[in-house]
Amino acid sequence: MKKLIFLFLGLSLFSCSSDGTIDDNGSGGGSGGGNTTVDPFKATVDGISYVFTTLNNTNIADATGGLYGNTYFLIKGNKDTGSVKGNLSGKIDTKKYEIKLAIPKSNVAIGTHNFSNTIQPDEYYADLDITGVLPAQTVVASTGFIKITTYNATTKKIVGTFSFNTTDGSTTAITHTITGSFDYVLP
Repeated sequence: MKKLIFLFLGLSLFSCSSDGTIDDNGSGGGSGGGNTTVDPFKATVDGISYVFTTLNNTNIADATGGLYGNTYFLIKGNKDTGSVKGNLSGKIDTKKYEIKLAIPKSNVAIGTHNFSNTIQPDEYYADLDITGVLPAQTVVASTGFIKITTYNATTKKIVGTFSFNTTDGSTTAITHTITGSFDYVLP
């Protein structure tokens, strides 16, 4: 009888399943706006891969263009690396990355587009900000590209990859190498 009870309990444990599955293929569920992907913004910074948080936890681009102006869509991701280091003042610093991709509203097209090293009308631009460390790190995007692999003009969904290097702003030496992917909706 005991063997029968244990057999029944064992079968019960293995036959139960959860209905709350996670869609890892990026297609999302439901309809309408909001976050339609599991990880809409991923990037590798200097060889370390991260999943970035997005504005308001959605994958909807900023239509105001942020500091780049209203002629751009702004795709932005933030990552607090959680890595700490001591400094001379005895404080503990946490390195935070913010990646911004400026997409000109007048030039949204499938294909590979080079990043300009300064913000220019109708040109694509990338930026990396690093905060939370002392001394502060100044970086300037130097070379790179964005590759839009999918753009649906009806749903405004845009999917692609990006890659760029930065310098410290005063020399041409590469300070950071960034690659990543995005899956967003343009408002």
